Amino acid sequence: MHKLSQDNLTYAQCYTCERKASGIAVGSNLLLAVFKLIVGIISGSKAVIGDSLYSFKDFLTSLVVLVGVKISGKPADDDHHYGHGKIEFVAIFLISLLIIIGTLFLFIHSVKDVWGAFHGTVKPPKFIAFWAAIVSVIANYKLSSYLHCVGQRRGSPAMIANAKHNHSDAVSSAFVAGAIVLTRFGFYFADPLVAVIETLDLIRLSASMLNDSLKGIMDSSISPAIIRQMNHFAMLVPGVKRVASINARKVGQGIWVEIVIKVDHARTLDNGYMIGRQVEETLMKRVDNIVGINLAIEPYMP
Repeated sequence: MHKLSQDNLTYAQCYTCERKASGIAVGSNLLLAVFKLIVGIISGSKAVIGDSLYSFKDFLTSLVVLVGVKISGKPADDDHHYGHGKIEFVAIFLISLLIIIGTLFLFIHSVKDVWGAFHGTVKPPKFIAFWAAIVSVIANYKLSSYLHCVGQRRGSPAMIANAKHNHSDAVSSAFVAGAIVLTRFGFYFADPLVAVIETLDLIRLSASMLNDSLKGIMDSSISPAIIRQMNHFAMLVPGVKRVASINARKVGQGIWVEIVIKVDHARTLDNGYMIGRQVEETLMKRVDNIVGINLAIEPYMP
């Protein structure tokens, strides 16, 4: 197995560590989502219910990462020549739709409560909602720190992204706590108003996830900067005269590369093969998240 650039760890060791951290993220976010939903219903706080949707979103996306890491670990086969990573995009697409639909319902009810608060028809939430928000701030902050540490050490963009989501949730929960305090001073509109802001932000985040998943399903190309990086590293391999073409696409969290190189036409078949193997090894080592390479060799005619 090739070595990753971050540590002297093999891909299999990082894979095991990432699965463990993903499992912790799934369990923690599910507990937070259920806890805040129950407290939100009991206390009558729309903001806490909205905050639970953040954790529910993180639970689902963490679950996709966990399952995706497991499925992506399977090698390509006769029925799936490019591996199994695309299932992540399909799952995120469906999750995004589900979150958008659920959030729209909360948005409508929260807007009604903001209106009702100004007309004296809405009661303030029970103060237990404040303590639920504080618990959420602490839990999300600790979970974010842990996932970021694992993501940095293992070079996992998905894990780092999950850490950022939990950090955002901690900030959101802090605003919820502030809104609950404001209701104690007669600002009854604060709780549903924060819920409105949360739902709008959730719709924005879900729409972004939906867009990214569609790009993955439609096989959108990798950024030109990464393509140029691949071209640069391939040309560093002795014997490579020219890189004729490079095509790359996302497959789950990984990248599948199709590259055509040109070598001197006077080289033997064995020499050309060894040069090709060195190009593959160089790209796998120097470029993050490559899961597979299709390489073709053509003769270079000056």
